[in-house]
Amino acid sequence: GSLYVTINEDGEGLCEVFARMGKSGGCASSQLDAVSRVISTALRAGVKPESIIKQLRGNVCPSPGWDAGGRVLSCPDAIGIALEHYVQFKQTGQASDTVSKWSSTLDNMVGACPDCGGAVEHESGCLVCRFCGYSKCG
Repeated sequence: GSLYVTINEDGEGLCEVFARMGKSGGCASSQLDAVSRVISTALRAGVKPESIIKQLRGNVCPSPGWDAGGRVLSCPDAIGIALEHYVQFKQTGQASDTVSKWSSTLDNMVGACPDCGGAVEHESGCLVCRFCGYSKCG
């Protein structure tokens, strides 16, 4: 499914991050909500976005994805990328081609089933959803 990242700011700068999966459900969705809440709390407490980005970037899940020609290692990595692009945009006043293509959505992030939103597992080189029977090999 898709991952949608929304970044809000107030008069003092970045203050909230919301992230959700297109077909939300299961543990992945609740973990994403928790990560978003912690990021928002940190931003409101005055933690610099660059420090948050540093902690999010590079986190790896078993099935990384690709977006706008770049490798996305996990949902936290995707949020870090979105924050990084946003900070860069605020500093330069211009969106790069990558930011324009990225458009705050990441498709084909694995961890949640694209059909039902349930958890997917690796089995014999395939991704399998135990909830609805979805499978993808290769």
